[in-house]
Amino acid sequence: MVCELSSGCKNDVYGKLKYCALHCSDGEIESKDMDDYLQEFSKVFMNYLYENILNNKFYKVGKNREITPDYEINEFKYENIIDNKLLTEKLSTMNIVIENILFPKSSNLDNFILNARTVINYLGKVDFKNCRFGHLYFNGIKNYYHKYCTFSEGIEIHPSPQVRTKDNKGSIEYRYVDCIFEGNIALTPSIFTDEIHCNMFYHCFFKSNILISNLKFKKTLFKFPDILQVIKNKEAIDVNFSSKKEFDRIKYCYKIKKLSIIDCSFESDFKLNGISKEYCQRIENAGYEIDNDILHISNLDTIDTKFKAKVEIKYRNIDNLKFTNSNVDKVFDTFQSKFVQAKFSKSIFNDFAGFEEVEFGVIDNKNDIQFLTVFEHVTFLDFSSFRGANFRSGLDFSKTNLKDKPNFLNVEISRVNTNRETFRIIKNSFDDTGNNIEANKFFIEEMKAYREEVNKNSRNSNKYIFIDKVLIILKKIFNKFTNENFYRKFIINANYYISGFGESYIKPTFWLIFSLIIYTLVLYIHGLYFDYFDYFIWSGVEWFWIFLNNMAMNLLPFSKFLEKKSGIEFISLLFYIWFGILIWQVVVAVKRHTQR
Repeated sequence: MVCELSSGCKNDVYGKLKYCALHCSDGEIESKDMDDYLQEFSKVFMNYLYENILNNKFYKVGKNREITPDYEINEFKYENIIDNKLLTEKLSTMNIVIENILFPKSSNLDNFILNARTVINYLGKVDFKNCRFGHLYFNGIKNYYHKYCTFSEGIEIHPSPQVRTKDNKGSIEYRYVDCIFEGNIALTPSIFTDEIHCNMFYHCFFKSNILISNLKFKKTLFKFPDILQVIKNKEAIDVNFSSKKEFDRIKYCYKIKKLSIIDCSFESDFKLNGISKEYCQRIENAGYEIDNDILHISNLDTIDTKFKAKVEIKYRNIDNLKFTNSNVDKVFDTFQSKFVQAKFSKSIFNDFAGFEEVEFGVIDNKNDIQFLTVFEHVTFLDFSSFRGANFRSGLDFSKTNLKDKPNFLNVEISRVNTNRETFRIIKNSFDDTGNNIEANKFFIEEMKAYREEVNKNSRNSNKYIFIDKVLIILKKIFNKFTNENFYRKFIINANYYISGFGESYIKPTFWLIFSLIIYTLVLYIHGLYFDYFDYFIWSGVEWFWIFLNNMAMNLLPFSKFLEKKSGIEFISLLFYIWFGILIWQVVVAVKRHTQR
């Protein structure tokens, strides 16, 4: 029986199956028959390869320069090819296409297709189209390209020696085009080189994790689709094209589960961009449904990596971003991305670093410190911008090194988990640009953070351990009124409640009016009281009130104001001091809303 493949395969079916060895799944093969199946596959595949070569008008030149139709298949053996210079030269000029092959999952196939691999290695170019690989048998070779292929198992991809075109500028083709990777991918060096001189992934769909380590990229790593343009182009070519089906496939090319980049170097632009809200709206207007899930990356880890060109991670939703000990020579841009957890540590940005309109942290459970955005020992050697960024779970910017002042205009930062030094740095950045209003805003946040810091230290400072419980209580009471933290805490809290560190001039004005009313009532009550009594409450302590009033009269700046306050000089002095404090708070608050 002949294989039932619709493309017109003429091979005999394998065993009791409907398809030949090239087009049946090894999942249908029993384990005891696996070696026989692999042997049959290698035989049929070698014939397929041989016919493919001969269909490209491949002829043999005889001793007398006579031309014979073709080579015999037994001449395509490993030992024959390496010893036949004429044959290898002719093979190197040929480009072939291998398509619609279902390669077995078993790695043992490598031993059976040794001759086929040898032939393919000497060919000029080999395009695998619409093939399914259970194991990547053709890897690390400069002439292999994959289009519309599916890789059902985890694979390791190794770089090949540099490919040159006629103009000697290197290959511009992508190694994997419109491919689907169902298992994990690991890009690692080969025994020959650690440099990648060709573009890698074009419109590919990654269903599992990607690990890239110890490589030097000379070309583009990822190319994501322009969805509307792809659909438009395909519709123009194929009148029977199903745009909905194609959309469902290419839209997931943006989604990556986990991407780890370790000890690599990028000489070309590294772009991991998603698509903007405006572009999503255009897609919906064209009649297609789209959701933010396609822009999702679970983990993005960049460790010990150097980016010599531009880095773009725009319009992305990333759960966990770690940028560790990695340097960027050119522009770094994360415009309108969302990072649930983000930590930048021991990294250097030599050019503009943009975090504009980026959302950090979470709305729910924002108090959880694990969602705090951290810049730890990060150096910005040029301008950095956080314009319009939102740090929902706080920001730690206290350990950054800044050569130029960053831009924090219209930034929103939760006070939760944000330390005082971070607010001070942001305040100073506005001070240096003359933006006093924003500087005042973050001065208030700085003081609030300072208040919380002092209160926390005060609580911690009262934790003493003594032998006797009574002494512990007495010690705590004594410390309450003698500890420096108590006075500092009192002053800061009073400043906070009176005017909010100068944030409001209405509050001290209210306190001033309210205090004035109280003082006036005290004067009335005092006058009425002594119309009926000769001394205050108890004659035995009358001397004490006289002493306090005389002491108040001796304070020269206030003595003239107290001359007509007979019998109430000390209380009047306290109110005058309190009025002075409130008036000063009003003045400071008004100035802080205009200039500081």
